[in-house]
Amino acid sequence: MNRALLIQVFVGVLWCGLALSCDRAQLRIGETCELNSDCDEPLACRLDRCRTECIDSRDCGAGLSCLSADQNDGGGCQLPDERNCALDSDCGESLVCRFNTCTTECAEDRDCVDGAQCDTTDDGGRACVEPTQELCIYNSDCPEPFVCGADQQCDFECVEDRDCPRPRICENMLCELPDVAP
Repeated sequence: MNRALLIQVFVGVLWCGLALSCDRAQLRIGETCELNSDCDEPLACRLDRCRTECIDSRDCGAGLSCLSADQNDGGGCQLPDERNCALDSDCGESLVCRFNTCTTECAEDRDCVDGAQCDTTDDGGRACVEPTQELCIYNSDCPEPFVCGADQQCDFECVEDRDCPRPRICENMLCELPDVAP
């Protein structure tokens, strides 16, 4: 075998070994996956689908939540088709339908991503939910368990800071983001 051809074969094998994707098609956002390398970069495989990685919902598109089934694995942005649901079967395998949206089950607040809170549903289940950016006039304008705050946005009620999901604090009986000094 000539030396140039041998080098080309070696480089090809090395490239496939490093890329880990020579025999696998890359998946786009929302497609089913098993490994991070199944997804197009910069997407990651979270909750069995290719998603944008996130720490909290500010990292996701407007109106989408940051979801995580395992805090050690990091979060993945909710997909547009997961915003509204009526049944668990409307959501992916790793998600449940609670508060009319696909989300993750939890036992306590620390099971949810930053900014979300573990709350109890009407049927006694527990799931991660976060304050919405929906405008309101009345409490009935907000989805359960939110109330309409003085800023006309739906938010959680609280008595102390520890009632609020991180990094929110309790001000005027509502969980709000702390003011950041300029």
